[in-house]
Amino acid sequence: MLLDVRTAGLLVGHEWRLQRRDLVPQIILTVMPLALMAFLIPTYRSALVSAGTLPGAEPVNGAEQAVPGMSVMFSMFLVSHVGMAFFRDHGWNTWNRYRATAVRMPVLVLSKVVVPLGVLVAQMTVLLVAGWSLFGLRVHGSLFALALLVLAFALCLVALGVLGFALCRTVVQMTALANVLALVMAGLGGALVPRALLPGWAEPLAPAMPSYWAVRGMQSVISGGSGTGGVLTELGVLLLFAAGLGLLAALMLKPDHRKVSWA
Repeated sequence: MLLDVRTAGLLVGHEWRLQRRDLVPQIILTVMPLALMAFLIPTYRSALVSAGTLPGAEPVNGAEQAVPGMSVMFSMFLVSHVGMAFFRDHGWNTWNRYRATAVRMPVLVLSKVVVPLGVLVAQMTVLLVAGWSLFGLRVHGSLFALALLVLAFALCLVALGVLGFALCRTVVQMTALANVLALVMAGLGGALVPRALLPGWAEPLAPAMPSYWAVRGMQSVISGGSGTGGVLTELGVLLLFAAGLGLLAALMLKPDHRKVSWA
């Protein structure tokens, strides 16, 4: 057990050193949603007033939809970065070297997702704080409940990233699949438009998306003033998504399958 902990610490440290060599993609995926928030807030304000279904009695300013919506949507574009942590080892021929050591596969996989998990949580935190400081977002509920929702959703995305790596043979396949899923999940989950304005055919599909529960829970805290007890359903569903996706990834991941990182 002690050996596993020490090994995991070394692997996490190595992943962080690789990550900090190039933070430009993460910076872009943090700045871009801020720019979109500035453009979309007036539109969202009108949409929320028309829908009239957002929890809370105070007048809305549009940030209630723009900030959690863009935070959820752009965090999903980082799913491919989770897979890249694994594809990179195949490109550098270090995956088989890891397997030839005494490192157990669960320790290896979990160690490699710690840094992407931290990046996801940090990105969403920065966007929420920026929404408060730049766009007048007011959080009427528990900040602790909001933090739990962010962490639960990040766990879903990490599990989805590992599953994508397990299913895709090449990094190009992984990137394309992750980007399409990000747009689909954002649209159906209510990140792009208020959930009340989704077309009729999309309403029954929305709860099948973890993004739906993330946006719903965050808006319940932000506008509805909910505490941890008020978002237990959303937290529970997100953790079930994370567990289910993680279990599926564990079943589908074949350590001896060769992956193509780049030509």
